[in-house]
Amino acid sequence: MKFKLLHIVFVTFFISACKEEKTTQISDNTFVYGNKIYKVVDNELTEIADLDSKKIRKFEVLKPKQKSLGTSSLSYIKPNATAQLDALYRGNILYFKLNIENFNDLKENYYPGKFTIEFEDEYGFIINSTEVLTSDLIGLVGDNGEVTRYVYNGKTEMSTDINSSIKTFSVSSTVKSK
Repeated sequence: MKFKLLHIVFVTFFISACKEEKTTQISDNTFVYGNKIYKVVDNELTEIADLDSKKIRKFEVLKPKQKSLGTSSLSYIKPNATAQLDALYRGNILYFKLNIENFNDLKENYYPGKFTIEFEDEYGFIINSTEVLTSDLIGLVGDNGEVTRYVYNGKTEMSTDINSSIKTFSVSSTVKSK
């Protein structure tokens, strides 16, 4: 009787162990579990596909959309000075245009330095940053022959996950008045 009971318990355990679903890694942080494909992004598990689905998702290359990240104050360097940032993401590159307004005397009355653009997520955490030297800024000249604003067209490499998390930006700087 003990043998039969032990045999039944063993067979039940064996059958339940055979039904256990396997995990198969298919790339970095991506694996198949129970006919679903998951990816670990920033320590969070995300389902990216269902292998049992009868519909196959068609992935298309979307036309990138320009987004304005708004304006950041530079009044800690000069009153009323601002930085505006527009961006466009293609592949793993974020292309951006930095416009610095109300800072016409930047190269005459301030020491050379750099501006650090800090990309922030919805919680205010800095998730990426890039630097722009004052010597790389291009002064746009108005009708009166004086600089009206400075611009910089740049790019920085980042993942799609980081790009999709960007909500705003801020600018820090090492620029000081003479």
